[in-house]
Amino acid sequence: MISSKDGIIGFAIGDAMGVPVEFTSREKLMRNPVTSMMGFMSHNVPKGTWSDDTSLTLATMDSIIQNKGNIVTNDMADRFIDWMEKGKYTPNGKLVDIDRTTLRALGKYKTTRRSAVNCGGTGNVDNTNASLMRMLPIVYYSYLNWLEQDQILELVAKVSSITHANEIVIMGCYMYVNYALELLNTNNRKKAYNKIQNLNYSMFSMQTIREYVRILDKEIYNYSIDEIKSSSYIVDTLEAILWVLMNTDNYNQAIIGAINLGSDTDTIAACTGGLAGIVYGIKDINSDWKIDLRKYTRIEELCEEFDETLYTINGKTSKMILNKNNILRRIEIVSADITSIPADALICANTSNELGRGGEGTIFSRAGIELENKCKELEECPTGDVKLTRAYNINTKYIIHTVVPKWYDETSNNQLELLKECYKNIFRTSADFDISSLAIPTLGIGPCSCPPEIAIKTEIEEIINNFYRNSDLEKIYIVANDLRIQRAYVEYLNKILD
Repeated sequence: MISSKDGIIGFAIGDAMGVPVEFTSREKLMRNPVTSMMGFMSHNVPKGTWSDDTSLTLATMDSIIQNKGNIVTNDMADRFIDWMEKGKYTPNGKLVDIDRTTLRALGKYKTTRRSAVNCGGTGNVDNTNASLMRMLPIVYYSYLNWLEQDQILELVAKVSSITHANEIVIMGCYMYVNYALELLNTNNRKKAYNKIQNLNYSMFSMQTIREYVRILDKEIYNYSIDEIKSSSYIVDTLEAILWVLMNTDNYNQAIIGAINLGSDTDTIAACTGGLAGIVYGIKDINSDWKIDLRKYTRIEELCEEFDETLYTINGKTSKMILNKNNILRRIEIVSADITSIPADALICANTSNELGRGGEGTIFSRAGIELENKCKELEECPTGDVKLTRAYNINTKYIIHTVVPKWYDETSNNQLELLKECYKNIFRTSADFDISSLAIPTLGIGPCSCPPEIAIKTEIEEIINNFYRNSDLEKIYIVANDLRIQRAYVEYLNKILD
């Protein structure tokens, strides 16, 4: 089953990796290549912050979701303006970069209220890559709706023309979308390249087609690095994306290769990352890069909503149907120190949105100062959300931190829904890492004052309800803090087993 998460998370990580060194020369990067997620520098933003590339991609997806699987370009433009003016779809409420053509087109749309597709720039200065950056949702839309080539071209032209109606840009976006579609079909980079070489481009002018001659009539991947430019010009960008993807063998190589070409690092790395995510899958992505990506679970959630929207309009579902008893038999109730459980990831319950404060003391004391320092780097975690870190000195791979609602908080009346969100996000995030077993305490009891019977019932039900999000899990240890709670779990499980 196709999941947009592979490509979209891959895209966002490439973007965030490239943001700090945007505009940096290739020569400088070759002397000090980027190999890890960094912060500040070019845009003075924290590590893991993404730019307009990801913001506009998420806005495009959200428009399709809210319009029940329909492409409504005016609605997309309205959401782009919300991003531009209000910081919506950003990781911190602030814009990180905006293309001049995009700025002019959105200003024209807002002022004239003309149809959005008539507002995009058509001049020679409007041939940048700033509509290419939001084509990945169109790839998934086209794939799951089985669109024909004429429909794909019409759709690409409409969506690009909200900001960029230059024919060279539309042709570049059309090639990128078709390349990605073939990757979804075959997972073969060479076949995808052959496809875009053999497409019919007769609807474009010869002058425009000639701009892409190095891709269409030759093999761009055989050129030397010195012959590849990495500017924001759409042709240079597409050549660089294909050159990197065809000359690397995994996601991490592709991102490092794309960024260290220099110049327009965020867009080239983002568009390369989207394709590499399709080819290699989300689990191939460097775990530390995923850990550092801001608003990770929000992007996951939007991908899930997007997928379900597209599957639903085709009379299908993106959810796997699993046997309840099969799930329950993977559960083991234990009463032990959670740090001694032989699971790939331990769940750390937090009472504070600032991780490291109000977290499970045993986990933090055993993990060591490295865990505290990492938590200080991370953004605040909303109640119901999760953040994943390494486990450091604990003999396991990861710790998944979740902020549990306080039952005594009189300012809130949705504690149960927030508790369910904790489990949903635990399973959603665990699927993206090499995790085949979880150790989960009874979330909510103790300092958060959730009645034990509610906490136990919720935990079992939400394990069942969310197991499809990570069906690779082989074992789930429920860690009870005393024998009384352990017995209550066993009794409840026996009662619901068929």
